Amino acid sequence: QKTEAEMLRTPNFGRKSLNEIKEVLASMGLHLGMEVPNWPPDNIEELAKRFEDQF
Repeated sequence: QKTEAEMLRTPNFGRKSLNEIKEVLASMGLHLGMEVPNWPPDNIEELAKRFEDQF
């Protein structure tokens, strides 16, 4: 996890990008910094591989 301040220090990532991400998250009922129970799952590598194989 990164704080908003840490994200803003990322090259080519500014306030506008951050606000756009926050808007998308809010539309899904999510927000930066929230705790997600049981995340990441134990089989995260397997899930990532399956996701990548779709493309």
